[in-house]
Amino acid sequence: MPNDRPSDAYRCGQLYAALEALQTLADVDFRSLSRPESRQKAARRPRPEIQPRLWESGRYLDKARMKGRGPAAGAVFRSIPGLMPSTRHLPDTLSDDQQKEFEQGRQAQVEAIGEESADR
Repeated sequence: MPNDRPSDAYRCGQLYAALEALQTLADVDFRSLSRPESRQKAARRPRPEIQPRLWESGRYLDKARMKGRGPAAGAVFRSIPGLMPSTRHLPDTLSDDQQKEFEQGRQAQVEAIGEESADR
């Protein structure tokens, strides 16, 4: 990664992990973002797969709050702006190499969310 700035593919993976965590905390949509096939679709085509979930993130936050998981969901929700790719729009498609970066970003964010949760 040049200049120590994560690539947009990596950041899309991080964003996906945050949305996945919010969805899990809210216990909605049968945790569809946690399914491997959902993750693979998002790695190939971030914009059509992630953007609708991004729009629903406020709903996830509210549902998590109603289930008593507000502080954890709030922390994840507040992280979203910093995880957005640098481009105006999410990428429509990613190459095979970029899909690997997506998964690396997702895994790094899953670990970061886990560490933050453990600190609470």
